Amino acid sequence: MDSQLEEIREIWANAFYRGDYDVLRHYEHEDFKVVFEQEGRVESSYLRYDRIAHAVENGVWKPHKPEVEYEEFEYNEDQTECRILIEIEGNKQRIQEIWRLGDEWKIVELRFLKS
Repeated sequence: MDSQLEEIREIWANAFYRGDYDVLRHYEHEDFKVVFEQEGRVESSYLRYDRIAHAVENGVWKPHKPEVEYEEFEYNEDQTECRILIEIEGNKQRIQEIWRLGDEWKIVELRFLKS
């Protein structure tokens, strides 16, 4: 795996668990979205940052960090996009991240796949 992508993913994930929406905003593409396939719902960055900020300010931001069973990385031909498939231990939930490389890696989409 690209070491720059690995570092940025770690910074981005840690920012999420801390509720640091300024760091999230930096590493999330301007068109970033979260897709919840099971619910048929899509969350945009604008709404997402407001919700995180509100939860942090009210002391209720406590996301659960899942145990990852495995991750599969698939790069496009010119190594400028990476799809990461993640399976969560226990409940077999799968998550897909799509990252694109411009000046640096940014996440474009986080998708919670249907079971």
